[in-house]
Amino acid sequence: MKIGIGSDCLAKLYPDEREAVRNYAKLGISALDYSGYNHGGPDSLYLRDGWEDYAYSLREAADQSGVVFSQAHAPMLSYTDAPAVYQGKIEITKRMFRMCEILGAPYLVVHPRMFRDGINGEKAEEYLDLNVEFYRSLLPYAEKHHVSIALENMFGWDPKVSRICRTTFSTMEEILECIRRLDSEWVVACLDTGHANLLRESPALAARKLGKHLKCLHVHDNWAVQDDHLACGFGLIDWDEFIEALKEIGYSGEFSSEASNMTYLLPPEAAETAVRLTGEISRALLTRHGIAAE
Repeated sequence: MKIGIGSDCLAKLYPDEREAVRNYAKLGISALDYSGYNHGGPDSLYLRDGWEDYAYSLREAADQSGVVFSQAHAPMLSYTDAPAVYQGKIEITKRMFRMCEILGAPYLVVHPRMFRDGINGEKAEEYLDLNVEFYRSLLPYAEKHHVSIALENMFGWDPKVSRICRTTFSTMEEILECIRRLDSEWVVACLDTGHANLLRESPALAARKLGKHLKCLHVHDNWAVQDDHLACGFGLIDWDEFIEALKEIGYSGEFSSEASNMTYLLPPEAAETAVRLTGEISRALLTRHGIAAE
């Protein structure tokens, strides 16, 4: 199983993404989750001419260094986005299917559309219907470029009580129902372990529920209070149970970390140390359970 991490974890140290990509392999990373988080603004390079050439240069950097792009993440949609910003993010998301094709990434994680009044189960059916149509509008791009849409489990915030709460796609059952309604081979599930833990659902149980539909991961830890994005073992999650669940369902993807705060909250000079540590922890956990880690 390949050891993965978000492509932006070295961004503070290497502002040029291609230079960052060239340095992951020497730190023990073999797969990258390309982050579209930093490219969702109106000045995004993916809204400019020549963006495909840039994507090819990223692929070349990965090939030269011996890492692969195992998945990618579209820009994060927000109900607070101005109409022009939202439309720009949608256009970038559509282009990212082509980008994934260039990078060789088989999955593009696209967050559901979420709204302020869609928490604690309110309007759940209405927003499920809306998201079915939203993802259906993206299916032609998935089919054209042979890149699957990955649905991720999410959490919300209840301002009345100032705490994390359920929102759209907070349950595995809702994700599975969306997959069922879309009825396409180009729709899969991405399990975010930290998001599950925030809502007090065991990531192991979540993995078992998703079963054959689970194709990619966002692996990170927390203390079930905030979305801390820490490396495995720095929070409450039972990682032995989780990895055994992956084995039970026959998961064959990458063990891709989204422990971004292991680098974001540190000085740039410490970023490589944090990336190496995150990868070594992942490798040790997999090896303990008899899984060969690449």
